[in-house]
Amino acid sequence: MTSSLLEISVPVDVPVIEFERVVAASPALVFELWTNPEHLRNWWGPKKYEVVSIDIDLRVGGAYRYVHRAPDGVEHAFHGTYREVDPPRRLVHTTVYEGAPDSEAIDSFTFDDVEGGTLIRCRSEHSSLATRDMYVVEGMERGLTESHQRLDALIARLSEPPK
Repeated sequence: MTSSLLEISVPVDVPVIEFERVVAASPALVFELWTNPEHLRNWWGPKKYEVVSIDIDLRVGGAYRYVHRAPDGVEHAFHGTYREVDPPRRLVHTTVYEGAPDSEAIDSFTFDDVEGGTLIRCRSEHSSLATRDMYVVEGMERGLTESHQRLDALIARLSEPPK
């Protein structure tokens, strides 16, 4: 059953990572938070990481690049190309962690209107179990969990009535 808790699935024999959860916002707002650099910099990545830059060309064939800096000063960059852009329902792009340039994945997101908000689903298809497992071992679950906690906080701030 899907809930507001982040549910992550890593099948043993398939090079896939999936997650889903419900957030208390409309699909239009969630899509905006997912694709607008000014919003992304407020929630993307682990809590202790600083977002250094986010560049997005949001169109089929357009590219993106995100860079964040760990507390030890090491920068981690991710880039990819958009394959589908269907606001506010669906977003598909490739993802490459620049520290492992042969690690391309295809990430498919859906944003479905449900009671209480938006059901976010992601399926990340990796080229091999080894590349998928690299993400798992390097802290994917912690990073996703902290990102979604920060996303919830941003949604709450944006939902506050004006003073």
